[in-house]
Amino acid sequence: MMVARAPATSANLGPGFDVIGVALDLAYDEVEVEVEEGEGVEVEVEGVEAHEIPRSPEKNTAGLVAKELLERKGARAYLKIKIRKGVPQGVGLGSSAASASATAAAVARALGLRLSPQELIKVASRGEVASSGVAHADNVAPSILGGFAVILSYDPLSVEKLAPPPHLEFALAIPKNLKKTTKRARAVLPKSISLKEHVEAMASYSMLLVGILKGDVELIGKAMCSDRIVEAARAGLYPGFLKVKEAAMRAGAFGATLSGAGPTVIAVTDARRDDAWIIAEAMKGAYEEEGIECSAAVCRSRAVGVEVFER
Repeated sequence: MMVARAPATSANLGPGFDVIGVALDLAYDEVEVEVEEGEGVEVEVEGVEAHEIPRSPEKNTAGLVAKELLERKGARAYLKIKIRKGVPQGVGLGSSAASASATAAAVARALGLRLSPQELIKVASRGEVASSGVAHADNVAPSILGGFAVILSYDPLSVEKLAPPPHLEFALAIPKNLKKTTKRARAVLPKSISLKEHVEAMASYSMLLVGILKGDVELIGKAMCSDRIVEAARAGLYPGFLKVKEAAMRAGAFGATLSGAGPTVIAVTDARRDDAWIIAEAMKGAYEEEGIECSAAVCRSRAVGVEVFER
């Protein structure tokens, strides 16, 4: 039996919509794969919110990935896939990407396919169609590679990994009863922007990349706080979001924004300041003031992505 374990992720990070994400040592999905005689794909799900996940291979992230790899292999096989969910659904932490990434790695190894990391990312991104309707790679790329993953091109797909600064730490507020679908969160985005907005967005994204490359945690936070397009469009989906962001800044965060499509809010601090839990609790309190049940969390960037082993 082949097993793979893939981490949660946070995508966009403010101005980097669909082109950057980071692996988090917060939670993981584990996928077991058995290859039997026959033809087809069977999906079983257990763990966090397993009852909310479709088992049909055509509607399941892992199922779509497995079918793609079977076609690449060009062989008849029956794949039994068991997903153990550790990453919560619908909160902006790359839950579907963790399943897709773990499935891609485990199935590829089980079928004897020698795929490069870039090829694994491309296959795993196909699984995102099940949850968002779009084969985006900003979550699956860091889940597979670890660290920060930057999408340089989608056609052809080209991804680069950047190492996280050693003292970068994240504080998170994760709502429990403020679910959304990625499709809905994408639907509210503007279809066009002005030249001025484009220039400002490029400047903010450049600031984010420079912060990562220089290991400047404060600059990373400032960049994450500067998005005026995607975050602004999605803010109305989540009651209290702006108050949560303000609470993070008052508590000492360098910056805060929606994690992925939200509603989780992710804030940046320096681990040497030992204030991450203070920031996380402040954000949690702000959400709860709006009547939204919420949990607080603190984590680092995970330098290593998906791991594959035999059981």
